[in-house]
Amino acid sequence: MRLSARSLAALSVVGLLLPAASAQASSDQAWAEFNKRVTRACVAASGIRNARPSTIVGFDDRVGRVAMLVSDRSRGSARAKLCLYDKRARVAYVDDAESWSAPPAPR
Repeated sequence: MRLSARSLAALSVVGLLLPAASAQASSDQAWAEFNKRVTRACVAASGIRNARPSTIVGFDDRVGRVAMLVSDRSRGSARAKLCLYDKRARVAYVDDAESWSAPPAPR
């Protein structure tokens, strides 16, 4: 079987892209480290001493951010902060979210 130059070039490109595509996949350990990093950054940025972080809400990769609600565990407190975490800059931004609620992250 003889391949044309165009077919050979197309196969070469596909062969180069396949390993790169599989390298993009993240391991469970990488996701766990990312979740810890986001949680630590959001809790610290919230300034809440008795913080209860929610699960992370992910968005499409084009957005480049994830969200989390950090609420105060103290009895009777309605204090909460909404945190947006910039994945590229690795920075957490918070603002008041007093009447919001979310289930806590699983431990």
